[in-house]
Amino acid sequence: MEKDTHTAITAPLNSNQSAVDNKDIKSLYGDDYLKWKSWGGESDFAKIKKTEKSYFTAEIKKTNHSFPAGSSVLEIGFGNGSFLTYSKEKKWHICGIEINEELVKTAIGCGFDVRHSDNLMAFDDNSFDLIVAFDVLEHIPQDALPNFIKEVRRILKINGFFIARFPNGDSPFGLLNQNGDVTHITTIGSGKIYYFAAQSDMEVIYAGGEAQPLLGTSLLHFLHRLIALPIKKILGIITNLIFFPRSKVSFYSSNLTLIYKKTKPTQQPLST
Repeated sequence: MEKDTHTAITAPLNSNQSAVDNKDIKSLYGDDYLKWKSWGGESDFAKIKKTEKSYFTAEIKKTNHSFPAGSSVLEIGFGNGSFLTYSKEKKWHICGIEINEELVKTAIGCGFDVRHSDNLMAFDDNSFDLIVAFDVLEHIPQDALPNFIKEVRRILKINGFFIARFPNGDSPFGLLNQNGDVTHITTIGSGKIYYFAAQSDMEVIYAGGEAQPLLGTSLLHFLHRLIALPIKKILGIITNLIFFPRSKVSFYSSNLTLIYKKTKPTQQPLST
C-alpha cells in the first residue's frame, strides 16, 4: 500500500468550534505520524517526482479548464508539499493550510505561503480559482463534511473548481487505503459525492477513479499500467453490466476523485 502523500485538515463543526481539539490533533498528527509517513525536514520537503507531476496534470485536465500563471490556488492539507512545488512551477499563487505545526514551519522555511489552521474561516469569499484536497476528506467526520464543502464553495470564485481524492468507498479495492491509516474516519463512495454536491449547491464535473497516467512513471510502472489498465477497463464494464447496470461505479480503482465546480454566486443569508 502506498501511503497518502498528503495529510488532513478537519472541518469546523460551526463558526466557533473545530472538529478536533488541539490535544487530539497533536496526538493524531504529531511526530509519530510524520515518522510513519516518512516525511522529513526541509531537505526532503516539497520534492516532486515525475509520476506526481503527471498525476496532478491528469486530474486537473479533467476540469477541461486552463489555469494560467497567476491563478489563485489553495491546497488543503499540503502534507509533504509536492503539490505546492507543482503549483509554484506553474507560476500559480499557491497557498496551503495544514494542522501539523512542524509541516507548516518546514513549508514556511522553504518559502511557501502557508498557515497552521484546521478550517477555512480566515479566507475571504470568492478567493480561489482552484482548491485541492488530496487524501483529506476521509479524515473529516461525515457530519462535518457538508459544512466543510460549503466553506470550500464560499471561498471559490465563480467557475472555480474543487478537486479531492480519497479511498474508494464503492469497492473492496479501496479498503487497503481506507484502513491503512488510523486517522481515516469517513468512507466515501460515489453516492456521497453527489449527495454532498447537492447539499452545497456544487456542480459535479467528475466522479470516478483517480487518474493513472502512463507518462512520467518508471519503466516497471509503465509496463504494469500498460497491461493492467485495459484489463481493469474491460473488467469494469463487465462488472457494471452485471452488478451495477443503473450506476457507473469505478469498482477497480483504489481511490476516487471528485471534481466540483461553483457555477453560481454564494447565496448571502437574509438580514433580519
